[in-house]
Amino acid sequence: MRLINIPITIICIIVMLFPSQSKAQYTINDVFGDLIECDTMTRGIFIVWWDNDFDLSSDVDELLDTMLSYRNTCLNILNMADPPNVDDDFYYNVYIHSGGGYFSPNGWGNGQGTDSNGYPFLTLPNGILGDLVNTAHETFHIFQYNATSPGYAYSGDSQWYIEASANWFGAKQNITAPRAFIEAESLVRLPHVPLWLSFDNFPDTYPENWQRYVHQYAMALFLYYLTDVENVSPNLISEGFFLGTIELPQEYLFNQIGSEDFRNYFINWAAHMTNGFDFITDVQEAANEQEFNDYADLADDNEIIETFIDDGTNGWYQPADDVVTNAWSFNTYKLENSLDATYLFEIKGEPMGSYGDPAFFQGKILVRNNAGEATFYDIPMSNDLEGFLMLDLTASDNDIYFIIASMPEIFEDTNAEFQLFPYEMQIDIFDMVDVSELENSNPKTELVRYNLLGQEIDETFEGVQIILYNDGTSEKIYQPKIR
Repeated sequence: MRLINIPITIICIIVMLFPSQSKAQYTINDVFGDLIECDTMTRGIFIVWWDNDFDLSSDVDELLDTMLSYRNTCLNILNMADPPNVDDDFYYNVYIHSGGGYFSPNGWGNGQGTDSNGYPFLTLPNGILGDLVNTAHETFHIFQYNATSPGYAYSGDSQWYIEASANWFGAKQNITAPRAFIEAESLVRLPHVPLWLSFDNFPDTYPENWQRYVHQYAMALFLYYLTDVENVSPNLISEGFFLGTIELPQEYLFNQIGSEDFRNYFINWAAHMTNGFDFITDVQEAANEQEFNDYADLADDNEIIETFIDDGTNGWYQPADDVVTNAWSFNTYKLENSLDATYLFEIKGEPMGSYGDPAFFQGKILVRNNAGEATFYDIPMSNDLEGFLMLDLTASDNDIYFIIASMPEIFEDTNAEFQLFPYEMQIDIFDMVDVSELENSNPKTELVRYNLLGQEIDETFEGVQIILYNDGTSEKIYQPKIR
């Protein structure tokens, strides 16, 4: 045998980088298994148990390699922490249960629990061992367990984030998997519910259906949009668990990313989901829609509030309370167009929510033409509540979506029902006629003209003009741009 001299400094560096892996052996601390009835396999920090009536050695061998790979990502890239088992020199227990097997009396499902010794453990049904998205999701939960931030509790208006971030990790590690975002269709079918809807804050008045119950899992798509489209650091998704913060996750993201950017990212996400989920694969989008059709209550579909065909709203429109925006949610209106015409899109929000918190709205327009091309337009806002946009559309601009997002600076609902943030919206259609033609046909005397911001203007102003007449009437006209 040849002896090789390795500098002691290199050994020390390796131990510092991989402290938990340097242990020769952990101790078994278990309340469910039986070493006579069960087979086990250990690797790294994990011990996996299964009924010895089933030959699962090959599956478990692959499972352990996968979980250790995910552990490396969680600890060394996402700056998370090992569970308390490891801190106390015990293996982390993973139990594989099969129908009719040794563990059946426990009634386990798929997920992490805490045993009578106060340590977390994981249970996985035999039939889903090959589901890598699920394995990544549940492994991420293991490294959330020692979180130090009270604001990230698995309860109330922060519970959503624990599941959404685990689903985000599952998708990130298996980004081409057809079912990586399998609940996501619910996000455009229920756009008006707050982003923090979860099991623990579920209102009594809500329908108890698939699409509402999976919302917390579906929100992984928002986190993915932040990291993989808007280039937010993935560490921002994970590190908040371990900062000791009392901020809720949504508040932490808002403050760390910045209010303007976070709001823009939220409404951009809504628009790109409306555009056929254009930032995930076609296979994933199709799988998500099929999942919705298979399991959702199709009567509870609120994707489009109203559809207008070659026309506007004919005045201000306000959606009903059961579909109007909550905090951090959105509504979508559709315009089916076959005209060469100019349309005006307006938002006028109420200043306060239903429980008195200050409101904040933004709008966005998605235009899809008959070639399938999409163009996005921000609606300029004159303040936190009001804004408008004029768009010249052609007959080839077939489908137009008017998206209104409610994004107030509040991050939880402390009342029994979620707070509503009402608004009015209006779509007007204008023929391309010259203002002078309208004036010459009107014998009334003009007093003053204003733009939509209430500023006094003259007849050369390009855009919408509001004319007040001496008989007390008014008229809204449009002055087209000079081409």
